[in-house]
Amino acid sequence: MYPTINTDYCKGCNLCVEVCPKRVFETGRNITHRGYYAAVVSFKEQCTNFKIPNGGKPLCEICWLTCPEHAIEFKGD
Repeated sequence: MYPTINTDYCKGCNLCVEVCPKRVFETGRNITHRGYYAAVVSFKEQCTNFKIPNGGKPLCEICWLTCPEHAIEFKGD
């Protein structure tokens, strides 16, 4: 599993960038249709949850818990 960012909700606060212990996120460089620089998942392989099978219990969800817009979801390949 790895985090994804829904750019329809993300307002570019970058809290996920700041709190992630594995530095999975970066500040986005492209403006969304809502006018924000949404964060991007640049290093999904570094996520603590990356090797957990889809449907497994995540070990870390600090980005998900921190996001005020609920723009982060965990998905599997």
